[in-house]
Amino acid sequence: MIPRTAGNPAVAVFDERAEDYDQWFDEHPNLHRAELTAVGELLAQVRAVHGADARCLEIGVGTGRFAAPLGIGHGVEPAPRMARVARARGVDTVIAVAEALPYRSGAFACTLFVTSLCFVADPLRALREARRVTYDDGAVIVAFLDLASDAGLALAATPQRAGSYYAAAHLRTGAEITELLRGTGFRPSDSRQVRTDLGDEAPVVRPGTGDGLFCCLLAHADGAAAG
Repeated sequence: MIPRTAGNPAVAVFDERAEDYDQWFDEHPNLHRAELTAVGELLAQVRAVHGADARCLEIGVGTGRFAAPLGIGHGVEPAPRMARVARARGVDTVIAVAEALPYRSGAFACTLFVTSLCFVADPLRALREARRVTYDDGAVIVAFLDLASDAGLALAATPQRAGSYYAAAHLRTGAEITELLRGTGFRPSDSRQVRTDLGDEAPVVRPGTGDGLFCCLLAHADGAAAG
C-alpha cells in the first residue's frame, strides 16, 4: 500500500511482510467491513454519475483487500509480493509508484488512495498525477488515518505499536488532506469516518473526520487537469 520513490525502506517492509499485512484483515473482519463501507459509500457517488462499471484505479493497492471487494479493476503497487496477491484477487496491478503513474491522461473516472498517501515521498506530485489520470469530471477518494483522532495521535506518538509498518508514515489531519486536494486540482465534497467509540458492538460509519482513525474524503476534479 506504499506508493513512494524507489529505495523507500517502507516498501521493503511491506514486501517482506505481505502475508502478515494481509492477515490483519482476516483478524479484524468487523473493522475491515466498516472501512469498506466508508470507502464504498463515497465510491457509489462516483458510480452514480459514471456508471457501475466506471473505470477506477487504486494507487497503492496493496494486496487488493479494498480494490477486489469494491470492484476496482486497476491498481498500482511498488511492493512486488503485495502486487502478486492483488493480481490473484483479480485486480489488474502494475508495479509502479504514485508519483509516476503509467497511464494516459484522463484514463479513470475515479482514483483512490486507501491509507497509502501517508507513505508517499511527494504527496503533491502524487495527487497531481492522480488528477492527470482522472476524468475532468471524475473524482479522487483519499482514505487516511486521521491524525486529529485520539487513535491517530497515539499512533503518531508510538508508531511501533502498529509494528514497523507505520514507522515511516506521515499521518495528517482531514484539514491537511483537504488543503493538499485543493492545491492539486480537486474540490472536496463529502467525507466518512469509522467510529469505534460510540458504544456499539461493531464499528459504525458516520460523516465527517476527526473522531475516527479511518477517514475518507471524496473530492471532485475541478476543471482542467492541474499541471
